[in-house]
Amino acid sequence: MDIVICEDDLVQLERVKKTIENYAMMEDNGMEVVLATNNPDDVLSFLKSGKADCYFLDIDLNHEMTGIALGSQIRETDPIASMVFITTHAEMSYLTFIYKLAALDFIIKDNPDILKEKLLSTLKEAHRRYLKIGEQDTIQKLQIKTNGRIQNIDFQNIYFFEASPDSHKIILHLENEHIEFYGRLKNYEDLHSDFYRCHKSFIVNKSKIQNIDSKERVIFLDNGEVCYASARLIKGLLK
Repeated sequence: MDIVICEDDLVQLERVKKTIENYAMMEDNGMEVVLATNNPDDVLSFLKSGKADCYFLDIDLNHEMTGIALGSQIRETDPIASMVFITTHAEMSYLTFIYKLAALDFIIKDNPDILKEKLLSTLKEAHRRYLKIGEQDTIQKLQIKTNGRIQNIDFQNIYFFEASPDSHKIILHLENEHIEFYGRLKNYEDLHSDFYRCHKSFIVNKSKIQNIDSKERVIFLDNGEVCYASARLIKGLLK
């Protein structure tokens, strides 16, 4: 679960970051702080190239952009990420409802000990929701476990599944990455209408196909990779 923190107080920023990182290390649950900054512009730049699964935002950022405004921009690109506001201004919590930000929690940072306790309880709930994402059909994500970590991968980012030479393993081909995990291809044949079992060793995402050499039964993907089709199954793919 990737986490972004935006807090203008550098001492507080480091405290929140350390609390999360220590918890992640103790639990070995794959949580990672991918950005910790006191500048909301850094978060906006981050959103141009990717998105996180959970955001911890201070409301008063000592910047022309408030945490509420930043949260609104995050929501435009990511409607399902967990969002947590941290502030000394309890009276401002109503703003998260006015702007329909669907905040997971609102943490008051007036006591360091209580802050840590509240951070951890909120973090656990955010992680619980993150693990549920792969179970929701409407989200269109594949949830896999690799090296003891959970990953949620958008269906649209998958190019093809390949049976690994290692028994009972699958190689998942993304645009610029290969991920190996335990599983059987037959369990992913009907995962989505875009996925087609084209060979005993391959399931291809039809939306990622660039062209097909039907004579050689080679499938060329948009990212430059190739996979193969069997004589029997290529007919269905061409159809």
